[in-house]
Amino acid sequence: MAAVDDVSSGTKTNTTFSRDGHAEWHGSLLDSTSSPRPGVAVSLALIGGSLLLREATASLLSSQDGLRVVGTFESATHFLAAGAGSAPAVLLVDSDRYGTDALLAAVAALSSPSVGSRVVLLCREFREDVVRCALEHGVGGVLLKSYPIEDVRSAIAYIVTGRTLMPAGWQRAVSPLRPRLALSPRHRQILALIAEGRCNEEIAAELNVSPNTVKFHVRAVYARLGVRNRVEAANRYAQMTSGGA
Repeated sequence: MAAVDDVSSGTKTNTTFSRDGHAEWHGSLLDSTSSPRPGVAVSLALIGGSLLLREATASLLSSQDGLRVVGTFESATHFLAAGAGSAPAVLLVDSDRYGTDALLAAVAALSSPSVGSRVVLLCREFREDVVRCALEHGVGGVLLKSYPIEDVRSAIAYIVTGRTLMPAGWQRAVSPLRPRLALSPRHRQILALIAEGRCNEEIAAELNVSPNTVKFHVRAVYARLGVRNRVEAANRYAQMTSGGA
């Protein structure tokens, strides 16, 4: 993987891209393309974690130009129950206190199109279940709590544009040697469209999501099926639908 120049600004970011196009962040995204537009603040809500840490993080983020924390919530359930009229642009979810199943359920609920926010997972250290959850639900990114607050601000500004950011080395956390998770209903839907010969842009239009979200789902489908490309995925789908799965 090689560092990528930001062609719009002429500056180099400390970011690399994996073969499937996912950005891997090594920190320091402080360049012109990751700064919020003048006068436009990104609205945030913090969900999960201890009350003390949640409020301290909210205070730090509020001190950053271009960010506006609109609320903090004990859990995804509490956030959804609040029934805010206008959801914030980004939901920062502390994943450290969630078990795997609870995290999957919380992120599934928060990633619903009816919510309309980009979900970002925070964790103390690199965790396989967090990365797998991010892949399954196409979240905006995974950030480590050790990142400087200025870099978190830049990462949020990057993610809110519709792009996705993962910590460097995330692919090692989904080794094909590990047991694969079952396909979600969304993955099966995308797999069926792949089998029809649809490209990512056509799938995105069909499902009313961004092409970047489709790329994430396609990558997750490949990992779960143990295939390397669309032809192999289509063949696997044919086996599944003919009773050969």
